[in-house]
Amino acid sequence: MLAINYPFFVSNTTVIFRRPSIFDLVANVIILIDPKNQMEKNEYALDYILQAEYNLLRKQIIPGIIVIPSGKSNLIWNGVHFISQGPYEGGVFRFLIIIPNTFPDNDSPQVLFTSSVYHPQINPHTGELDIKRYFPVWKRNGHHLWQVLRYIRRIFQKIETINAVNSEAAHLYEHDPGAFLLKVSECVNQSKDNLYIPDSTTADDPHAIVFTSWNENLQKIREHLLAGTKPAFDNIHGLSWMKPGVYQILAREDTLPSHQN
Repeated sequence: MLAINYPFFVSNTTVIFRRPSIFDLVANVIILIDPKNQMEKNEYALDYILQAEYNLLRKQIIPGIIVIPSGKSNLIWNGVHFISQGPYEGGVFRFLIIIPNTFPDNDSPQVLFTSSVYHPQINPHTGELDIKRYFPVWKRNGHHLWQVLRYIRRIFQKIETINAVNSEAAHLYEHDPGAFLLKVSECVNQSKDNLYIPDSTTADDPHAIVFTSWNENLQKIREHLLAGTKPAFDNIHGLSWMKPGVYQILAREDTLPSHQN
């Protein structure tokens, strides 16, 4: 029988049970599987927790953002944000989510933009987003990684300048909007120019997000796949021993072997 230790609170003489989170359930299951090896237990638990987080993410609708766990470490997620409106419209900004090995306890994940982004809440030298602004304390049972992605999207829709990590961007936004928009336009254009250039930070990552230029032939195949039809290959002829319409081996006369007396 599988026993789960449900967390609960005691108030005077009344026992109040709290519904366990996915993190509590996973941790308890892993303890039962391997109660002796603490290190492996933590690794297994973290793997399951991150998988649960990614499954939660897939159920959310976060327009314009692509994210996939790295092929080198499940603690790093590769992401790209396509911006379709606002001052950053047209920008294609790459970023990394770096998850602490103590997740979901203690520290908040880090968000590092590998594209150059001129924004009051993004460090101009490191590319780090001020995530503590929205998640000052990461709550085990209240915060999820999909919320981090929503925050990434939000900072480009609603620009805040209080306690900015890029003081110049904040100053221009407040006092010289024209100069601010010029700086933003520069980073947007740079992101589009670098779209097809592999990101050096993920160059050796098998799960790196890579873009290629438009290919009409691939697009036609994609359309057939989405429509559930097969593309026509009238100009392609392979070697066959079958005669069209006849299910008999070596039915084609031109495939029969010739014998010389």
